Amino acid sequence: MAKKILVVDDDAELVEFVVDVLKKAGYATYAAYQGQEGLDVARKERPDLVLLDLAMPVMHGFQVCRELRSDENLKNVRIITLSGKSYAVDLKTAKAEGADHTLVKPVSGPQLLDIVERVLCQNES
Repeated sequence: MAKKILVVDDDAELVEFVVDVLKKAGYATYAAYQGQEGLDVARKERPDLVLLDLAMPVMHGFQVCRELRSDENLKNVRIITLSGKSYAVDLKTAKAEGADHTLVKPVSGPQLLDIVERVLCQNES
């Protein structure tokens, strides 16, 4: 059975790109375009991994990360945050909120797949 990956980002073009890359690699994908929608989809689908934008309107990615980690059914889901900024404070905060890895946008397809596979493998060990 294919691993499930949820992509949460308010940038529709980026979501389309990431979903396309992941589908071609054989992953089952889900998309959400804001934080609360992402939480709702995560609770319904129980993904193996969430790719989560940090800077979103209404609900910031840090809050989504915190909510995922505090949900008994989702606390072990792997989380990769996506950020358009490489500020050390953002990277440190993402880690503190429970992110397993942070990618700085823009990201290439091969780079994305490499990190996704590494983070998913951590889940199996």
